[in-house]
Formats: sequence, C-alpha cells, structure tokens
Amino acid sequence: MSDHPTPVVSTEWLAEHLADPSVQILDCRWYLRPFDDRDGRGEFEAGHLPGARWVNWADELADPERGALNMLAGPERYGAAMERLGVGDDTFVVTYDDHHVPVAARVWWSLQVYGHHRAAVLDGGIPAWVAEGRPLERGPAPSAPVGSTRFSPVFDRSRYATKDDVLAAMESGSTRLVDARMDSAYHAASGQIPTAVRVTGLGFLDDDHRWRDPQGCRERIDAAGLGEAESTIVYCGGGVAACGAYLGWVRAGLGERIRVYDGSWGEWSSDPD
Repeated sequence: MSDHPTPVVSTEWLAEHLADPSVQILDCRWYLRPFDDRDGRGEFEAGHLPGARWVNWADELADPERGALNMLAGPERYGAAMERLGVGDDTFVVTYDDHHVPVAARVWWSLQVYGHHRAAVLDGGIPAWVAEGRPLERGPAPSAPVGSTRFSPVFDRSRYATKDDVLAAMESGSTRLVDARMDSAYHAASGQIPTAVRVTGLGFLDDDHRWRDPQGCRERIDAAGLGEAESTIVYCGGGVAACGAYLGWVRAGLGERIRVYDGSWGEWSSDPD
C-alpha cells in the first residue's frame, strides 16, 4: 500500500483498509485535567475501532525525566513503544481521538519528528465513525507479538523547536510565534510568550469536527497574518493543541515553514529566567 497523500484519512478509506495487515490504528484518547476527568483506557475498552491499540501519550511516548511536561520521549523509548504497539518501519499508522484535545495530531506529529511519514489522522475521529454506524470492538487490545515489528526512529530537527529556538525567534523577528491553546487553557494561564499570535489548534476543525480542507486551513492562517511567514513556531500549554495547528499548516501546504515548541507554556512558564 502506498502512502496516503494527505495528513488525514476519511472514515470511508479506513473502513476499506481495516483488514490490511500493513495498517495499524492507534486510539490516542487522552484527557487534560482538570478540564476533563475521563480515563483514556476506560474509554478505549468501552468501545474502539476494530484492530486499534490504545496509546497513552503521557506514559508511553513522553519523556519521564522531564517531569509533568509530557515532552517527546527520546528515540530509544519512543521506538520501543511503537514496536509494542505493532508499528514498524513499513506500517501505515492511523491515529484518532474524540477531539477533547488533538492528541491524535500530537502522536501523528511525533511520528513525523522520528522520520515515519506513513501516517495520517482519522478525519472526524471516533465520533464520526460512531455517527456513521461503523463497527466497534470492546475490551483491551491484544498485545503485538514480541519482535514482530522494527521501528527505526530518525530525528527530524526541522519539525521540532526548543526554548532556545523560541528565544532566537523573539530576537530575530523573522520567525513568528503562534499560541494554539484552547480558550480554557489560555484563560487559566498566567500569560503568553511575548509577540505570539493566537491561532487555536482546535480551530482547524469545522463545526462537524472534521479537519478543514486545505483552502479552509490556508484562509485561517492568512486571516491571522501568518500565511507569508518564512518560519513559524507554534506552542500551547503542553504541546498537544499546538499539533492541531501544525496539522492545519501541513494541510494548507505550509508544512515546511512550521515547527512545534515541544515544551510549550509548561516549560516556558516554569523557567525563572
């Protein structure tokens, strides 16, 4: 199966590929406390797409040595987690969530960072799948056979930004900063990074919770005065909503111009300097 040409796949496309052994579905449901107290594993076991495996961003794909920031894990930990999930170098990965936060886009972005481009986000997520009357499975997912896959992470620096990159952007003025936090997280915080323009990550979803088409994404970026920016760094509270904006930039054909500040406001605001 060839790579899908866009960062999203439709429910129709996925339904046609459920039996394809080269496709692995990842249920990424994860909830941001104190805004939502649901448990991702419980939601998964109550009903998930056939053949999906649940991935817990904070416990499996984040770096435990950086506290509660939930920043991207290093290559060894990340690669081992993907192999446990049945994802190998030749696997086409489809991520989905329920749009509480765009964590499916976060997992998709992380795959891009580690050089795995055979991946896409399910358009409409599990709400669209259920609304269309498509099948669900219940209970825990079976484990992938040990040694059945080999994931070879290769770090792509062009998709990833650090605090030093943000500081350099503020000094130079040539790189624009985007604050992608949801309204609730934005208003609960103590401020924002200077010079940042607000473009919420969830704002790239239409009213029916499907991702805007490429033209709609570009129009939203242009409306914020960012369409012609040579370089953009996007952040949020903890790097998740920022990946929704990142997907919007990619969908608009501007993927080579944007990076995600992984530490985001959590790292920035905790630095006394």
